[in-house]
Amino acid sequence: MAKIVIKTHGPMAYFPLRHLVENYIAKTRLSKGLTTVSVEGATPGLIIASRRELDRIDEALKRLVPVTGWKHGNAYAHLRSIVMSTTQTIPFIDKKLLLPEDYQLYLVETRPVHNHDRTVLIYIRGIE
Repeated sequence: MAKIVIKTHGPMAYFPLRHLVENYIAKTRLSKGLTTVSVEGATPGLIIASRRELDRIDEALKRLVPVTGWKHGNAYAHLRSIVMSTTQTIPFIDKKLLLPEDYQLYLVETRPVHNHDRTVLIYIRGIE
């Protein structure tokens, strides 16, 4: 398992993780398997998308879970995290994630914070 800390800023800022995850896979002796990526906390998210889809995803989240109208100050961030999930499991072959070339695994910071530390855990399992 790898544990990394990423400094984030938000709201709704996207941080690419694909190459970082593939670098950890490359350090193993495994040729194929599964990797599970998880981000700690109650408000971040993890999504798989192409760069061109991010605006549509952002707009959909804003419509589904608006920022205003909540009694709790950052309830929207908790709900957006639930919609996106905080864990993704992706297969890999030949040390590369099985995603289309133009797709990325993104860490999403939902809160309007700067220099926030997000802990990302990467679990890799497979066969040589």
